[in-house]
Amino acid sequence: MTLPAFTTKHPVRLVGMLLLGGVCMAASLLFTSPIEAGSATNKQPGSRQGTAAAGKAIFNGKGMCSTCHGVDGYRDRLPEHLTPKVRENIARLDPNPPDLRNAAGLALATDKQRFESIRHGHLRSSMQPLPKQVLSDDDILALLAYLALIRGPVAPAAVAPAPDVSIRGDAKSGRQIYHEIGGCAICHGIDGHLENRPPISADLTEKLDRLPVPPANLRDAAGLKSQNDQDRVRSIKLGHPGTAMYPKNLLGDDDIRDLIAYLATLRGESR
Repeated sequence: MTLPAFTTKHPVRLVGMLLLGGVCMAASLLFTSPIEAGSATNKQPGSRQGTAAAGKAIFNGKGMCSTCHGVDGYRDRLPEHLTPKVRENIARLDPNPPDLRNAAGLALATDKQRFESIRHGHLRSSMQPLPKQVLSDDDILALLAYLALIRGPVAPAAVAPAPDVSIRGDAKSGRQIYHEIGGCAICHGIDGHLENRPPISADLTEKLDRLPVPPANLRDAAGLKSQNDQDRVRSIKLGHPGTAMYPKNLLGDDDIRDLIAYLATLRGESR
């Protein structure tokens, strides 16, 4: 995989200051979805007659889903009102918006995951968070019913291919980046142990404890959203929408490769 060039000059450790920007980015988001048990709006998608029809109107209307995914989920049918510049920008999106009518090509497996993706944004993509002022919980549930209608049945899972480790660099160097300029240890803990944070101020500790989306446990492979090294590269470069994980603009390509190699050791993988 060829990565765009990044500057590799490292300013003196700015991890505390860098994290504060991520904390501010996540501070206004809510984490619990109405699909989880105990919610005040615990409705199942499609439970009411006409819900999918309402979801279709939202998809092509105020939800603006059709802007990237196409009218009624047909990617080659963008809304007529889009300007040439917007169409050009959509064509350049990396990764491309998924084909919502192709169940086999979709990464999200449950409606809870889909709800979180719509509300909080989609990891390593251009899909941004949609607050309740834009779409209510009922709006999203209606969308889920419509999405279920257009994607059809899910094909049996294929055997997962062997991981591509060609991106990985030097794990020893990656460990140093993790604990220093990468600033990863502040949220994810020393050597990936969430409960073992480096020395930080009481104010920063309080901000971390109040994050609406807790930092991921990098030692729990099953709980991670990134499923391969290419995903992890995107996550580090682009950040995670809806969380305190912001783009790591100070890391160069070689830095990211080394960090990817170190993260593999936290999950117990060998090269």
